[in-house]
Amino acid sequence: MYQVIWQEENKIEIALEGTLTVAEFQQVIHQLESLCTMYPHIHVLFDAVHLEKYDFKIILDEYELYRNYKAHLKRVALVSDRKFEMFLMKQLSKFLETEFRTFEGERIEEARKWIFPSKLP
Repeated sequence: MYQVIWQEENKIEIALEGTLTVAEFQQVIHQLESLCTMYPHIHVLFDAVHLEKYDFKIILDEYELYRNYKAHLKRVALVSDRKFEMFLMKQLSKFLETEFRTFEGERIEEARKWIFPSKLP
């Protein structure tokens, strides 16, 4: 399952929870593609702390999104306590110009401040 938590112009926070299907992630990709057509740069925060299960094809689809929209994706944050997911994001950052950062679950507010700097007091 996924849910848009917050969107502010070209910045979006998406929570990924429970079991995420390929069809659901295709909806996430479609939403991000729409943002890319509206703005020259977008910032994305994925909160995957409560993500329990997903198909490996989702990782491939995510990589394709990053590759196809690398000129639009300015910042991508992943909040997760899973070492494997954090490792994958670090590997992606070596091949793409997008700024990738990973945050452990208790550091979600730090991730939000990085993606949504205008929300700072």
